Amino acid sequence: MLLDAVSVFKDMRDDQRGKLEHGGTILSPGDGETVFAQGDPADAVYAILHGDGHVRIGAVDRHAKALMVEVFRAGDIFGEIGVIDGGPRTAWAVAEGRVRLMRIPNTMFLAHVAASPDLAAALCRLMARRLRRTFELFQDATFEKLEVRLARQILYLAEREGRPAEGGIRLANRFRQADLADLLGTTTRSVITILNNWRAAKIVVYDTDRAFLTIQDAAALRGIIAGRRVTRSADSP
Repeated sequence: MLLDAVSVFKDMRDDQRGKLEHGGTILSPGDGETVFAQGDPADAVYAILHGDGHVRIGAVDRHAKALMVEVFRAGDIFGEIGVIDGGPRTAWAVAEGRVRLMRIPNTMFLAHVAASPDLAAALCRLMARRLRRTFELFQDATFEKLEVRLARQILYLAEREGRPAEGGIRLANRFRQADLADLLGTTTRSVITILNNWRAAKIVVYDTDRAFLTIQDAAALRGIIAGRRVTRSADSP
């Protein structure tokens, strides 16, 4: 079944999962295509079935300053918040790279949540993890220096999607310096300053042409988070 690999659905009975698939619609958005916009009606939940790209979740203010809240990949769902509480979309969702999605209508999703204790429990665990991460991001933005915040997010991304590579662990997806800045709500120049310091210290390798980041020294990044090492960098505004 198509939804077998999507974590929140894998404990459901086969017949229930089959009904979800039967009522869903397969989508293959183009690179850079908006799946939904902040403020749109929340009429569906989306499951990422497969693909080597990801879906970027974030927001843009009236001055076109961007914030990247999360990056979802194959096996994840997104769009569940507005469907559960009946409110509008809280963020933008944009496909980057190649992804294949299943769009599950809101009424069908909610009916299966009500009928399947396994799905309801998995959804509660998922939302608890996401709430915990949101709190950690808020805490970091309030108390931590930008270098610590960047180190923490790079290690988080490596844990989710890191791949062994020559010289270390490479993030599977491309992250431009502007993307990393959006993840922290800061300027590209501030991120470039930190990456240059880290490259000189042989902590990371960053391929500016292909936007691939490789961690050479994960222990050093953990040391930065623990306050054992400080490099010169600009703090977030």
